[in-house]
Amino acid sequence: MRKNDSRLFIKNDAAYVAVVFASVIFFIFLLAAQIFSGVTQARIFFGVSLLLLSFIMNVFEGKFGFYISFALNFVQFMIYTYEYIVMKAESAPILLAMTFVIMLIDMLLQYYIIKVAAKIQGIESAKRNERGKAIRKELEDEMFSRTSLIVNHEVMGSHQNLSEALGRTSIDALTTLPGRDMITERADKLIREDIANMQESETPDSACRPFTVVYLALDHFDNITRAIGHKSMDLFIQNMAHRLREAADPTDMVARIDDADFVILFRRTLTPEAEAKYAEKLAKEASRAFAAGIDSMNASINYGTAHYPSDSRHAGELIAMAEERMSKASAGITEEQNTSSDEGGELFKNKTKDEIVAFFERAISDGSLHMVYQPCFTANHELTGFEAFLRFERDGSIISPQVFLAAAENAGYMRRIGGYSMENSLAALAKINKIDPALTMNINISSLQLREPDFIQSFSNIVSGADCNVENLILDLQEESLITSLADIRMTIEELATTGVKMALDNFGRGYSSFNAIPLLPVSILKLDGHFTSSLATDATVRILTRSAISLMHDIDITVTATGVGQEDQFDILVGSGCDRFQGLFMGPAIAADDLESFVKNAGL
Repeated sequence: MRKNDSRLFIKNDAAYVAVVFASVIFFIFLLAAQIFSGVTQARIFFGVSLLLLSFIMNVFEGKFGFYISFALNFVQFMIYTYEYIVMKAESAPILLAMTFVIMLIDMLLQYYIIKVAAKIQGIESAKRNERGKAIRKELEDEMFSRTSLIVNHEVMGSHQNLSEALGRTSIDALTTLPGRDMITERADKLIREDIANMQESETPDSACRPFTVVYLALDHFDNITRAIGHKSMDLFIQNMAHRLREAADPTDMVARIDDADFVILFRRTLTPEAEAKYAEKLAKEASRAFAAGIDSMNASINYGTAHYPSDSRHAGELIAMAEERMSKASAGITEEQNTSSDEGGELFKNKTKDEIVAFFERAISDGSLHMVYQPCFTANHELTGFEAFLRFERDGSIISPQVFLAAAENAGYMRRIGGYSMENSLAALAKINKIDPALTMNINISSLQLREPDFIQSFSNIVSGADCNVENLILDLQEESLITSLADIRMTIEELATTGVKMALDNFGRGYSSFNAIPLLPVSILKLDGHFTSSLATDATVRILTRSAISLMHDIDITVTATGVGQEDQFDILVGSGCDRFQGLFMGPAIAADDLESFVKNAGL
């Protein structure tokens, strides 16, 4: 029998119809008995019984029961009116009043029941959503811990909740492995959790849990596909996926990125030799998909690796770096992968949080940590503004921002660093706007700052005390933060947008960019990453993508700024591609804070 979950009590359809029919018959029977009874006490007894029956129908039979009982009460009311006016029955006034009261009570009760039912349905809907989230989380954890998971599409289709969960977690339809979005989100989640653990630890280095990304791909994919056809290639890709699932360690996560490109993410600690041996094992196993018995295809599998946190602290950038190293391996270009924490990392190694904080406080006091300002120009070399950067100099050498910002973040010092950068940058903006009111200032904001509950308030306090034109302020938001953490920071971004501050999507092209997400974000400027622009003169694919990206951004009224422009040929290609703004050594070096005003005055000559 079918069930109707919208009813509170009788959910079975057949039972509901039977109860409604029986109650209507019983109501008519009691009403007839009352009409033909000549005893006042009996008529009142039947009247009370009818009122109780009407009340029960209203409560237990839902909205349809209310309509029926109200209609029967109305008929009853008309009969009593006739008895009172025409027949002058002694009990008619009492029965009229009773019927009117029960009709009024039924209407109020039905209104209350509708409200309660809506609330109950809302609670049930929330529970269903929570169950869906639990299913998705369980599925994600299962995907990460057991790469041998195989999803049967027929079974998947018969379980609606599971099917919906899979659709929302970026499962690759061809291989049933996690897709690009899912493994990127997983890596980003591991990084966020790791940073949070380091901030809670007295010695951040000891709490760090590194992980490795292996990018593995079939060489000459397009040529092979043209030779064997897309349907055959799909079967080979499925075979590769199955072999990789079985060959990978059960604790590793295997995902398909695109075509015959796969990523394996693992958190186990391996020596460089053991890591290379493991990656070679995976590549060899994947290549077996193209060999059977004495027959085999000429197919080679290449791989590259990247490591968190030594290579990057951004999920998309880690995957892109592993892919770049895989491409270099495919082209026969050797590269020594640096697994150390970069030059200068020894400054913070094995230091406690208090020691790191004291180190930064001294650096701010003695000027080792200070601001510099990178000028930004149009294609005609007209100055449009600056981007503010933190620079850390020690003993005549510059410490990489990746190193000292990572240490500050691990020690929970980013709030102080962010406040220092914001205060000095806005003060600089106020000075240059007195010379040229149109010049802008770009300031980098991390997703960690945006997650702070009082960020808007602290931002407003700094802006109000800076005496600058807030409409000339541009906040550079990291591309990956917006795409992977948008749900966490959306409200903050939307509130920032109401203040008149402009926002730029920074580092575009560093990791895996999402063109589809950009129109949904409150940004008016897109900044091409320096690693991206550095390949313009040598890589035709990058040139095509650059022109396409700039054209697409202009279609949706987004200005494009190229960063890291270091050579004239890069500048010429960007100008020919329609780029709007330019930064980099070719345009001019970063300016010290003390030289900023004189630079602006000379630029206006």
